Amino acid sequence: MKKKQEQEYTMQDAFIREVDEDLKNESLKKLWDKYGLLITICVVAVLTLAVSYESLKAWYIRRAENWSDAYAVALTLQSQGKYEESSQALSMIIDKKFGSFADLAKMQQINVLLDSGKANEAQDLMSQIIADKSFNAQLRDVATVKLASYKQDSASFQEMATLLSPITSNSKNAWYAFANEMLAMIHVRDGNIEEAKSIFNNLLENNDVSDDVKNRIKDILSVL
Repeated sequence: MKKKQEQEYTMQDAFIREVDEDLKNESLKKLWDKYGLLITICVVAVLTLAVSYESLKAWYIRRAENWSDAYAVALTLQSQGKYEESSQALSMIIDKKFGSFADLAKMQQINVLLDSGKANEAQDLMSQIIADKSFNAQLRDVATVKLASYKQDSASFQEMATLLSPITSNSKNAWYAFANEMLAMIHVRDGNIEEAKSIFNNLLENNDVSDDVKNRIKDILSVL
């Protein structure tokens, strides 16, 4: 009797599971009939985006590698004294406007011009870079300091102060101390020792200035 009841329960369980599966399948069928096309579109869209992203990423990497190679060729030509060819290779990168590589290539053109004895053209290019607010900010600061270093023997203090003001007004700038030191040394050049000491002392009191720079300033102050 007990065995017969167990068989009946087993048959009932099997029947219930079968009905339950049929209901699930029917629900899924209705869901698919209603949203199947939308689900398909979503899946295709996701796959397409994934493939597009990977393709774009691969293309970008290849392009970066190409411009990196072109930049390396330009440096090699410069080191060989082939300044015209080097400048042409750099100009190709600049004309394509490939982000930071274009800005870096323009900065390198300054060095090519200087190496080829075209100091005036190099300074003109520095001035163009400094005036271009869309140019990489860090590289623009380098161009500013570089131009100031070429002008410091002949330019007036006011001219230098104006040129360096974007840097000297921001103590967080990596070139802040160096730019202020340049202004102080121009005061020394012009015989304005007290003005130079004032700039140096301000640097000593600035927490953003490194200890190495402060030690150098103390050495300079000791002989003024």
